[in-house]
Amino acid sequence: MASIHRHNTITAQAFSRLGSEKQLQEYSRIIFQLLGLVIDFISADGETLRISRGANFNPCCAALRGTPEGRAACGRCDMEHAEEAAKRRTPMCYACWAGLYEILVPLFDSRGEYIGAMTSGQFHLDGKPLFSRKKVTSLARQYGLDPETLWRFYRDSITLTRLQAEGVTGYLEIIGRHLTGIRENLILMEKIDAPDRIEEIRKYVEANCTSPLTIEETARRFYLSPDYLAHLFSREVHVPFHRYLTMCRIIRARNMLAETTLPVAEIACAAGFGSISQFNRAFKAETGRSPRTCRAKP
Repeated sequence: MASIHRHNTITAQAFSRLGSEKQLQEYSRIIFQLLGLVIDFISADGETLRISRGANFNPCCAALRGTPEGRAACGRCDMEHAEEAAKRRTPMCYACWAGLYEILVPLFDSRGEYIGAMTSGQFHLDGKPLFSRKKVTSLARQYGLDPETLWRFYRDSITLTRLQAEGVTGYLEIIGRHLTGIRENLILMEKIDAPDRIEEIRKYVEANCTSPLTIEETARRFYLSPDYLAHLFSREVHVPFHRYLTMCRIIRARNMLAETTLPVAEIACAAGFGSISQFNRAFKAETGRSPRTCRAKP
């Protein structure tokens, strides 16, 4: 049970990371602009990632989900089809209980265990019959909604061709692979002891110190929070992250000062410093000398 709980926690961390990624949010926005669809993720426990933050939701579905009974019916429908897709181990394009189509792509970890599904909807599928006005009116009255409004929302929902639906399915599969990759990396990082993990981080900082590296970017790469990385780094290396990054840059600069005739300003930039003044201050603070005193003798 502890292992299951740990993996569920890691999955939640992966979902949180994916949901905050600007690239995915941008992809979601583009898909909506192109096709009028919202994408999302539903976990094995029925929790949704809410990538679109609730915006652009199909008005018909929003109206039905706005009632307790409708929300419960949607939840049951989502879970039933997610379980079916997990059993089949294949994507599904299905008609929901309210007469609109949705796409569902099940995701599995490296051990083949179901962890959730990418979803997209809701839409009419070209060539498939719509609910009659009488049936939509009946649904509206059952859930205490205005029949004319619900019928208009239902009738005006977008229609996808089968080719478009297949394209959305392929897109969800790509995002799904990205999500499962994040989750697998989180599990892997959990198995690495703190000293070994910090050694990997040190190597990364040393290799990339000349880039505009930040603790936030490094933390994301190693699936840690910036605060925890700062704490872990100081504890294991006995030097704060930002100072270690500066020291790596100064080492690069000292080598270039001793081995090249490049101008000091150019060396400062090449070593990763934002300005010559910043470079001079940092260099003097760490070495007690000015950069020019470390120049190669002619």
